[in-house]
Parts: sequence; structure tokens; C-alpha cells
Amino acid sequence: MTETHAANDVPQPKPPRGMGPSSLAPLPSQRGPFTGQIDHPTKEGGRFRWGGGLRRGSLSRRFGGGVGEGVLRYPVTRASVGGSIRLPAPPDVRASGTRRIVAIQVATVLVALALVGRLGWWQIVESARLTQRLEAQKLLDEALPATRGAIRDTTGELLAGNLGAAFICAFPSQVRRPEDAAARLAPVLGTSPESILQTLASPSASYVRLNGGARVDQSVADQVAALRIGGIVVERATKRTYPERALAGQLIGFVDFDGHGQYGVEGRWEEQLAGKPGRLRSEKDTEGHEIGIGSRDLRPPVDGLDTYLTIDRTIQYIAERELERAVIDQRADGGTVIVMNPRTGGILAMASRPSYDPNRYEEAAATPSLFQNPAISAIYEPGSTFKIVTMAAGIEERVVTPETVIDDTGILTLGGFTIRNWDRKANGRITMTQALERSSNIAAASVAQRLGPERFGRYVTAFGFGSRTGIDLQGEEVGLVKRVGSAEWSLVDGVTNAYGQGIAVTPIQMATAMSAIANGGIMMRPHVVRAVIDPSTGRVVSETRPQIIRQAIGRPAAATMLQMLHRSAENGETRGTLVPGFQAAGKTGTASIPTNGVYSEDETIASFVGAVPASDPQFVILVKIDRPRIEPWGSLVAKPVFATIGQEVSRYLRLARTEPIAPAVATAEAKAMARYLATPTQPPDSAGQRPPAPAATVQGTAPPTPAPAATVPGLQAGELRPTTVARVPSPTATFDQLRATATALARTLSR
Repeated sequence: MTETHAANDVPQPKPPRGMGPSSLAPLPSQRGPFTGQIDHPTKEGGRFRWGGGLRRGSLSRRFGGGVGEGVLRYPVTRASVGGSIRLPAPPDVRASGTRRIVAIQVATVLVALALVGRLGWWQIVESARLTQRLEAQKLLDEALPATRGAIRDTTGELLAGNLGAAFICAFPSQVRRPEDAAARLAPVLGTSPESILQTLASPSASYVRLNGGARVDQSVADQVAALRIGGIVVERATKRTYPERALAGQLIGFVDFDGHGQYGVEGRWEEQLAGKPGRLRSEKDTEGHEIGIGSRDLRPPVDGLDTYLTIDRTIQYIAERELERAVIDQRADGGTVIVMNPRTGGILAMASRPSYDPNRYEEAAATPSLFQNPAISAIYEPGSTFKIVTMAAGIEERVVTPETVIDDTGILTLGGFTIRNWDRKANGRITMTQALERSSNIAAASVAQRLGPERFGRYVTAFGFGSRTGIDLQGEEVGLVKRVGSAEWSLVDGVTNAYGQGIAVTPIQMATAMSAIANGGIMMRPHVVRAVIDPSTGRVVSETRPQIIRQAIGRPAAATMLQMLHRSAENGETRGTLVPGFQAAGKTGTASIPTNGVYSEDETIASFVGAVPASDPQFVILVKIDRPRIEPWGSLVAKPVFATIGQEVSRYLRLARTEPIAPAVATAEAKAMARYLATPTQPPDSAGQRPPAPAATVQGTAPPTPAPAATVPGLQAGELRPTTVARVPSPTATFDQLRATATALARTLSR
């Protein structure tokens, strides 16, 4: 049945989607808003109810029946009496329910497909990554560190070894109560609970090292293990130790925070010393410990090899003690001593000041230069010690002989430059031997002129200057040599180089050159490693054999030079026997330090290089003192150090005397002082001092007054403390001359 109702200008509302037109419901014929309700039967046996305003609001249709009841609302914007409006048909309730079920089924299928797709993604695409993460959670993959090889001196004394240590580590996700764990660990590790808690709270860390990643002693590790805190584990390791503390520190080097060798022997021989780490793969429990019954894959570590040096601990101690004494007495900036076997090239001692203790290398980190070894890396102008090379070249080329005479006027003008002797005096007519004794610059320049720049330059190269010696250490420098014909070379350089100016060398280069003369003109390659040995089997893995670099000069010229240098050593600026019972050969050097292209008149480098005994050299000693402030001369600063070291090393090596020691007569007081000064080398006592000197007088002089203790930069408390040096005020003799005389006297009295 269709019903209509007139309504002027009443728009026909659009039925909702899915509903078609139905009967026209009659509306009252009136103006103004209409309110009320009209019932109308439905096809399903229910009824429609509708009502609403025609002017504003909406026209509503309420329906109900066997399948439900609801309200349909249609907006009405304007209506007039006399028109009609067509209302949409009521919804088909049964069809609407069917559509809803279909929609739910489709949505369910889509969700299921999404879940299946996601599962497929995890099972196929992400399978490898997830499996890896799962294995990592239950797999113990631990690196097994190798034991680092020891470093020993030539007699087997330990210079660098290992102590038991450990890292304290944590699995943060497995620590159930971090606050409690931090509070229990803090007093054991000696740190604050806050710092430990901050490390444990790291969101991205699955495995961390506590205590700043630093190693702890074995006793501390045992205390941590006894706490049995879940997620806290002890990772076994070793800690490098240097039982001799600062002794040969710059030569040995150190092992850093990560276990890698740095500088010196530790750095140069890292591969042999470090060994190869192993690896353990097994299942672990929730606390990170290995499950004994689980699968296990073990690759054991290969321990490092022991390294035996050519260094002799006793000779090293003698060298460091005397060097330190000289540096303190002269208030010098530092210095270097090298003791070398000229026949093999083996280094018996290599000492420098200032230095550091490898056990506490981090304290020296503020001054990185302390880590470098000045014996191989510091370049300096050698001064008059370089006259050895000049004279050797002249003798080899036969442009001069020991008896060749020149007229030393004390001054030489060349190319607008004026060259003078060190003392600004003329020596008159002197032989070449006397020229070495008096350290004549004019004589050295004369020999270089006779050789000519090319020949002289060839011998500079032949003696190894301007190139590395090849010593088996890190950080060796080349030096500075102006090659003949180069842009920076001039004719004046060819003359000034003859007496050690305008050329820069390293201490090891100068010691190697002197060793060549002491070894019949044959230059040997210097080395500090004697052998590498497998500590588990005792097998010699490698051995350093003496290696010849070249023949610098012939044997006759070398023998002649040793005779001339013996005269120079004992008849030079300071006269007397250097090493009682032995003839010594050597040369002093006093080099002004260039600053901004100008040589300083106040700052010098005092040095001495020589061999003992002169007739058959067994060792060569180089002494170099940087910027001495009491005496500037090599004869007064470096030469006494050479004499003391030479005497004690000769006695330690039990060398046969090459000449008798003249008897002497002395008072009881002198005997007592002589015995004190000739006391054999011994380690310092707990206070770092030798026994006090006897309260005696020497030939009427006042009792010696100990010099005040001083501190050398880089020297730690209790390490090779400066020995108290007795000073005897005398207007005619220096303390070093007195000491040499008293030592000779002690030897005579002991026979």
C-alpha cells in the first residue's frame, strides 16, 4: 500500500544504501512543525513508527518486528502543507544480518591470513637471525687468553713476567637485584655502588666489564666469586709485572690496558711475546657458567715465547746508577749510557734519564716522550767525539798518520766563516795524536780538507751516520746528515762536520761507530734480543747471531786509532788512568746546542765514548749528559762516568788486567775512604742508599759532606734512589780525580 502526503518544497530524503522506496506515509495537512507518531504495518508483521518536525530537525521512522526494532532518521530542512513526501522502505532485517555475518567472516579470514604471513616471516625470513640470538643466549663463547712470554736478561734474571689477575664482568639482564649487587661489590672492588649500578643499568649492553674494565688481583677476584651474585662472573686473566721496576724501563716498554705491548722490547716483539689466544664454546646456565654435561668445543691457547736479552741486569744497574748520579750532581736535564759488545753488537746496558716505571706507565702518560728510548731516538750534535770518524778516515786514506804535523793557529777562515778551537787558543805545531789529545777543531778541519768532501762523506756513510743501525727496537731515528751536492750542503759543512757540528746523530749510531773501530774496523749490527725460547719445551725458536753490517775501515787503521785514542783518553784535558789496571781508549765531546740557528754559549751536551781495554776491547761505553749546569765539559762531566762504569764492568766481567797498578802509600784515613769508594756495586737498601761514608779525612782535608738528595724527573719513590756522593773540597783536585785515585789505592791495598 502506498500513501502520500502533500508537502510543498519538502525535499525527498535519500534512503540509506541498500533500501528502496516504500509506501508514502500520510502527513497532516497543516503549516508549521508537525509532531506525532504514525503506525504502519510491515510486510514482516511488525509496524513502522515515525514522527518528527517538518520545519527543523528530522523525520524519524521507527520499525520493529520479529527480527528487531530500530529508528531511521532523515534530515528535513523545509516543509509546507499540501505537499507529499516519500519515505524509504524499512530495511530487510534478514538480509542485513546476513551481510553482517559475511563481513565478520571476511575480517576473520583477513586477520588469519595476516597472522599466517607474519608467522611465515619469522619462520623463513628471520629464521637465521632468531636462531643465532637463541644460541647466543645459551652459548658460552669465551676467549681464552694466552700467557704472555717472559722477558729475561742474558743470565736469565726476570725483567718482565705475569701475575694472576682477572676481569670482573656482568650480564646485566641476569642480575635480578642490581642495587643489592652494586652494594655488595663496591667495597670489594674499592669503588662506589653508583658507578657499578650505572654500568649494570646500561640498556644496550649484554656483557660488560666492571671496575672500569681494569684488571684486579687474584685475591679480589676470589672475593667476588665468593659472593655468588647471579649474573656476575670472573674472567681469568694475567697482569704484566716488572720486578725490577724502573730498571731498563724505556728499553723494555710496557703492556697497555688491552694487553698489547707498547714501545721497547714489548712493542717490537709483540707477536712472539703475546702468543695466540684460544676459544671455548659450550652451553651455559642462567648465571653464565659452563654446563659441564653440555656440548663443548675447546681450542687451547698457545702461550707466548720467552725472550732473552743481551742486557745484563748488573751492568744495567751500574749504568743507571752512575748516570743518575751524574744527572743529579750536574743538575742536568737527562742523559744516556750505552754499554755494547763490539764483537757481537750485543747491548749490555742501555740506560736513559728521565725514565718511568712500566708497572705504572699510566702515570707517565701525561709526558709521552718518557715512553721513547732516547738512546735510539734522540738526535744531537756529537761534537768532538765525531773527530774519531774524521781521523779514522784520514788514517785509512793515508792523508795523515799519527805523526803528521800541522800548524794549529787556532783560527781558520772559509767561505766567509771563521772556525776556532773550542778554547779559542792556538796549539802551534802538533801531531795528529796530539790533535786528538787537545781536541783541536783546526786539525780535524785540516784532515777533512785533505780528504775532500766526497771521500769524507763516504766515510760518514760507511760508519752508519744518516741511516738506521737496524737495532731490534721500535722508534729508531735516522739522524741528520747533509749529503754532498745536496741543496742544503755547503763547503763549510764539509769542514764543521769534521769536528761534530752541523751533523746530528743518535747515541746508538755513535756507539756503533766506536764499536767498529774497537772491532778491527768491522761494524756489527746492534741488537738487544739474544734468543727466543719456548718455555714449555725449552726449544730455541730463534737466536740472534752476530751480523756484520760492513767493513768501515781496515784493521791496521782501526788498530792505529785505538792507540791514538788511548793517548787521547789518558793525556787529554784531564790526565790520568781512567780504568786502573786497563788501558782505555776514548774521546771526549762538548757540543753547543743550536737554538734558532744560533749555538748557545751556556747549554751543552757533554759526552764521552771509548773502549776497554784498548789493546783488545771487550766493551764500548758511550756517556751523554744533556745540559749539565755545574760543568759544561765532557772531560769533567761524562768522562768520570765512563771511568767508574768501565772500572766496575771490568771487575764484574773478571777481565784480566792489561797493565800493573802502581803501588801507593796512604794514611789510615785514606785507606778507609778508598775502601768505601771501591765498594762493589750492590742494590740499594730499603731506604735507597748505600752505607754512609766513614768519618775520616784525606790528607788533612775536611770530612766529606754528603750532597743533598735530588729528584730526577720520571723517577718514582724508592726506585734506584740517588746514591749520596761524598764531595771533598780541594783547590787542586776534583772529586772524580780523588775517587779514581782512591779506587786505585784500594786495589793496591787489597793485593
